[in-house]
Amino acid sequence: MTKCIYFNNASGAYPLAPGVIEAVTESLRFPPRISGRDAAGLSGGLEQCRKNIARLLDTDACRTVLNSSATYGLNTAFLGLGLKRGDLVVATVMEHNSVLRPLAHLEDSAGVKVEYAPLGADLKLDDGAYDRLLGAKPRLVVMTHASNVTGRINPVSSWFKKAKSAGAATLLDASQTVGRIPVKPGELHADMVVFSGHKGLRGPLGTGVLYVAPEVNEAEGLRPAFTGGTGVRSDSRLQPEEMPMRLEAGTPNISGFAGLNAAVSYCMEHMDDIAAEEKAITEKLISGLKAVPNVRVFDEDPRNRLPVISFVIDGMDAETAGFALSESFDIACRAGLHCAPLMHRALGVMPGGTVRLSPSYVNTQEEIDGAIEAVRKIAA
Repeated sequence: MTKCIYFNNASGAYPLAPGVIEAVTESLRFPPRISGRDAAGLSGGLEQCRKNIARLLDTDACRTVLNSSATYGLNTAFLGLGLKRGDLVVATVMEHNSVLRPLAHLEDSAGVKVEYAPLGADLKLDDGAYDRLLGAKPRLVVMTHASNVTGRINPVSSWFKKAKSAGAATLLDASQTVGRIPVKPGELHADMVVFSGHKGLRGPLGTGVLYVAPEVNEAEGLRPAFTGGTGVRSDSRLQPEEMPMRLEAGTPNISGFAGLNAAVSYCMEHMDDIAAEEKAITEKLISGLKAVPNVRVFDEDPRNRLPVISFVIDGMDAETAGFALSESFDIACRAGLHCAPLMHRALGVMPGGTVRLSPSYVNTQEEIDGAIEAVRKIAA
């Protein structure tokens, strides 16, 4: 099989971080020892992964909940808050369906009200509109750290600071940013942070994290949304109160978290280099695509963003352009709505969506040049 040029890291990173495959494989050589959870003693096991993630986030390991995905973590947060009829949740039009669909479910099933902060003319989130939404005293503000459509990094710290002043809890979807830029919940005024292991961290699929700050009242503010086996405290009729097992039910993905532990270690060692390389890649790709006739790049500002670039070609639907890049030039990309329909509606490209290129620091300058030239030939 021909090796493709991989530009779809916003969906899932490839290749995985050095050491991940070896860590997963090594963990599978041991008999399963899951009854004691973190006492299992496996090299690179749950406790080490938890501590590593806490170091990455500058948080406490006991507040770090390991689960299967960002989607699982988001649902745990939404359901655990006990949102009820009339409660207001403020989100943004940039959100992924992992936020949009649970909120739609709460609208239909519990009578929760949801409002979405729109984009301004510059394709960045509208501060004025957000301030007006805060005037309605939301119970929760949820926000993506960076758009998975345009790569724009959002003003989370200032927005969440205002949200907390308005009495709202804050929930950050950092799936696109953790592993690529620093994510410190304290500095961002984030009460809860969720992210997946298979994107910026370049870890295994089926791994995710939910961080819950001490300020979140565990007894009333975040209840267990899922209950079941924990391997300890088996005499308790209900889910144990202690964190993190309070929010961890069922058999953990020990092998996956061994791999995620390796990915986090690599990321912490190389974070500055990763950020610098991806900044250069982003600037080069945006500059090159902007120069191609008949191509429209969304949010052209190369500052304060990730290497996630969406565009359309005049007179050609996104699916056709993406298919051409894949079949004719062996460029793995993504075409369509990228699980963010409100964002595409705001950009005016419903229902077809955009073509998205999301390279990473492992891509070469030659591959960036090749992608620009490929788009030039398709758009001609």
